[in-house]
Amino acid sequence: MMGQPVDHGGLLSRRERLFSPEPRLGWVFRDRWWFLRPFPESPPRQRTLPDYLARRVTETERLAQRRLNRTFPVSGAIAAFLLLFAACSAGGGSAGDAAVPIGALLLAVIAAGPGTALTWWAVRQRQHARQAYELARQQIASGYQDQARQWQARKHAHDAAERARLDGLPEWGAAPRPGRRLDVFGGTLWAWEALLTTYGTSTLAVQPLLVLDLSREVVSRELVELSQAAWMGVDAQLLPSRQASSTLLTEMSPQDLVDAIVESMHGGTPDAARAERSMDDRILTKVCEALGGDITLGRIGAALRALMGEPDDGDLLTREERRHIAGDLFTVEYRRQAHANLSRIESYMHPLENLGTEPSKAGVGYLTCIALDSQARNVRSELLTDLIVQWVTHRVTASYDSTPALVVAGADELARRHLERLSDACERRGVPLTLLFRRLRETSAEMIGGGAVAFMRLGNHEDATRAADFIGRDHRFVLSQITKNVGGNESHTSTDTQGEGDSETRSTSHTTGTSRNWGTSRSSGTSYSGGEMFGLFPDRSTSYQRGRNRGGGTNTSDTEGTATSTSRNWSAAYSYAEGTNWSDADTTQRVYEYAVEPVSLQHLPDHAMLVVVPAPGGGRTVTPVECDPAIITLDRVTTGPLPDPPPPPQAVPGPAQTSPGPLTRQPPQWAAPPAPPPPRAPLSSEPGPPPGRRTGPRPPDDPRQGPPPLFGGKG
Repeated sequence: MMGQPVDHGGLLSRRERLFSPEPRLGWVFRDRWWFLRPFPESPPRQRTLPDYLARRVTETERLAQRRLNRTFPVSGAIAAFLLLFAACSAGGGSAGDAAVPIGALLLAVIAAGPGTALTWWAVRQRQHARQAYELARQQIASGYQDQARQWQARKHAHDAAERARLDGLPEWGAAPRPGRRLDVFGGTLWAWEALLTTYGTSTLAVQPLLVLDLSREVVSRELVELSQAAWMGVDAQLLPSRQASSTLLTEMSPQDLVDAIVESMHGGTPDAARAERSMDDRILTKVCEALGGDITLGRIGAALRALMGEPDDGDLLTREERRHIAGDLFTVEYRRQAHANLSRIESYMHPLENLGTEPSKAGVGYLTCIALDSQARNVRSELLTDLIVQWVTHRVTASYDSTPALVVAGADELARRHLERLSDACERRGVPLTLLFRRLRETSAEMIGGGAVAFMRLGNHEDATRAADFIGRDHRFVLSQITKNVGGNESHTSTDTQGEGDSETRSTSHTTGTSRNWGTSRSSGTSYSGGEMFGLFPDRSTSYQRGRNRGGGTNTSDTEGTATSTSRNWSAAYSYAEGTNWSDADTTQRVYEYAVEPVSLQHLPDHAMLVVVPAPGGGRTVTPVECDPAIITLDRVTTGPLPDPPPPPQAVPGPAQTSPGPLTRQPPQWAAPPAPPPPRAPLSSEPGPPPGRRTGPRPPDDPRQGPPPLFGGKG
């Protein structure tokens, strides 16, 4: 019981998008979430309660406890003592003294009233402080919850808008074909099949395509089936199993056919003797001239057997042609000397004699695919492989109109000079040429660099090393040594000097003095007065006087004095010192490393490919590409290059945001490897603390500053 599968997701219709222009090698992935603009507002923070509320609660609690533990008990004790004293006085007195207990009671009430009032007031203040604290806490919690709900609502709206915006951005974009020539190295047969399907379908949307599938595993089967399903003209020729209906050597002149056969036979031996090649060319040329206008590989083989004298029962040659070729074309001596050449040429031609003997049923195809099947694994198939390349080169060279794009899968077995000739012909006439090599050695290693290069998985380590060498190396600054020394030297010198001195000096003096004076005086004298002429005879008079005087005195003094002096001195000193030392150094080394390591090329996924395109000013661009054709069935896939994302809308600031301009992540550079990080800026030689550190004296409100200055000073 057979049935058709149900295509629920429209995958078949999506696969038709493979035939959309332009030619692509695969797809490049760009995560759309790179363009996600985060919510600019920070979440609200719950405010802390004012310090004065908690301080007031603490103070009122302390005051209430003091009133309850000290003031109120003391007042109650005094009142109780007065009441007890009044009761004792009332019991010992008469009945007429009844007024005494009432007075004592009033006195007790008066004594207990202030303490009770103070205690009641303290308890009331404590209750008010607790109520105010609880009310403020509830208000802050309620406000924080409202702000959090509003912030969450705005965040959900912003995220929903961003998701709606990013859902319209594609994540897979086409990787266009770089240049006219592309050499692909490595990869598995499944990877080649995916690459041929992806590239071939997009190329068929622009121009015809010619595929030479020399892999001997028919990796072009999927491309052929998709093209047939898309109602395109397909000419698929499978050699050698279906070579009878092949149109490989049609429309070739005899001389071109001879050149193609000779180059095919000697393609793998570029150092072959020119004499051998010249002799083969002369033999084939003479044979084709003898055959006239009807030249096929079968008739050429029959003519060669006729030259060697081999029996041939076929009817490819007429009797006249056989006689002319065997007797008149070459002399007997020449045939004897050229017998080895004739045998070699005939052995190469024998498996291809039925090539093109039957009419083709496919006709001219928009997609022409010539593939070697798995049976073509022998020595004689090398002629067929080189013959296909010679035919393609002739078609490209002889064409002056627009020619189809050309893909050669499995070009490892072709001679370098044949590939170079084909590449020059395609380059001269603007034919896009794609060469697929399984290995990077010998011929492929000599061909690398002629155009853009792509690398798929290269399992062999030698091939991976050659590919890494071709991609090149980069100079990078690598951190080789880190030296960090962050130390602190903090000294606190606190000097608290307090001195107080009181000195009192009392001085008492008492002075008593007595003085006595006694005295006796005596006196005598002579006096002269008058005289004669000229004073020669003066007058003389004498007088005598004697006296005595005696006296005395007593003086007494008493002096008493008292002196008192008082001095007081004090001093206070506080000093603070802090020092910090640090060092931060790193050492970078300039190294020359692979841009892509060989081990990375050895472990590439099956459908991954690194496209290396030389830049015009030097260097190269490395682009990772996925060539899986099933990517077209995914969502958010565009058949063209990835467009630039639209700029994000301006953010509307929220209540807690004062300035727009949120930070957005920049999209990655998919078309180029990440640039090496610049060398770190040298450390500044100027003194100063490292970032985030502080030195010097702390502000006065720092609790670590130390005790305040003594005696109410300001420091």
